Amino acid sequence: MKSNYLVAGLQVLLLAFSGPPASPLTAAPQPVQAQAALAAGNGWRWPLAGEPEILEPFDKPEENWLPGHRGVDLAASSGDSVFAPQRGQVAFASVIVDRPVLVIDHGSGFKTSIEPVAAGVSVGDWVEAGAKVGQVATGAHCSGRCIHWGVRLEGEYIDPVLLIRDMRPSILLPLHE
Repeated sequence: MKSNYLVAGLQVLLLAFSGPPASPLTAAPQPVQAQAALAAGNGWRWPLAGEPEILEPFDKPEENWLPGHRGVDLAASSGDSVFAPQRGQVAFASVIVDRPVLVIDHGSGFKTSIEPVAAGVSVGDWVEAGAKVGQVATGAHCSGRCIHWGVRLEGEYIDPVLLIRDMRPSILLPLHE
């Protein structure tokens, strides 16, 4: 299990140092403002306003068939705005079982799923990081209290928080040489 976190962490760090993911999908060029914003960091942001409280952290199981929590639950109320955590193309916006789900393909193997979300965008739409994509709805385990945000990299779930927070270890330098 620890090796899975290490691999995911290394992949996220490589992404952070290589700049924004290049989309393998056919895309329109980014506006100059978006390019400048992405150059300042890796371009990922929370899918809610501000820095939401994490109600349930990521808990990847050792094996794919075992129980776990393949994303994070972020505190939210019905009707709160939901934003694109990164630039991408809407791949899915519909109901699965008892909840509305939104999936955005960010390219470079990254896909975001957010639920429950009443989408304000349609499949095929391009969205910029930070663009409003819908509102918190009801359904599933998050109904009325949160959204569930999952991120897959090449089909494997990773901890979305690694894309937002700098998780690199601190390095203490001497005060005097």
